[in-house]
Amino acid sequence: MSKWDERYAADEFIFGTEPHEFIRRIQPYLPASGRALDLATGEGRNGVFLVQQGLLAEGVDLSAVGIAKAQRLAALKGVDFAARVADVAEMAMPSETYAVISSVNCHFAEPVRSRVAQNIVNALVSDGLFAGVFFHPEQAALVKGPSDINMLADLATLQTAFSGLDWLIAEHHRTGEGDDAKSVIYLLGRKAV
Repeated sequence: MSKWDERYAADEFIFGTEPHEFIRRIQPYLPASGRALDLATGEGRNGVFLVQQGLLAEGVDLSAVGIAKAQRLAALKGVDFAARVADVAEMAMPSETYAVISSVNCHFAEPVRSRVAQNIVNALVSDGLFAGVFFHPEQAALVKGPSDINMLADLATLQTAFSGLDWLIAEHHRTGEGDDAKSVIYLLGRKAV
């Protein structure tokens, strides 16, 4: 059983059933329709939210246990959410397909980071949106998040990796204290027409 399968094995939703605060924050930018892809969907809270906003959303995650919980959450919320097991680092993304791609805490070291970022940009339709939440390298010294600093990137590095997007939001935030301390980057980019 993988680390994420073990983590998601608990009956309760470990990250809750509501979307990440940044995904909720970008709601006014979301199109009224179109296809969406939620990368590293986990238990599905962000993908299900995208469906609730009128998007035809699908999610992918490494964890079969997470995918099963995402389906359970969709049923609880009364929506259809297509979710499947896939490795974001290895999966092919169809070009110019998605109006929205979201990714919350899906981290890769180089050169995979840049390859995945460009796959995301290529998979967006013109004027499509990418919403991402990433831990900053400062997070390696804190309690939560990846312990491998090579998987973390600063704002400028991420903006470069996602070249081809115009930034609507590009922010670095430090929040919380103690075990809840976080150093995160919020990105919302629109693919140039």
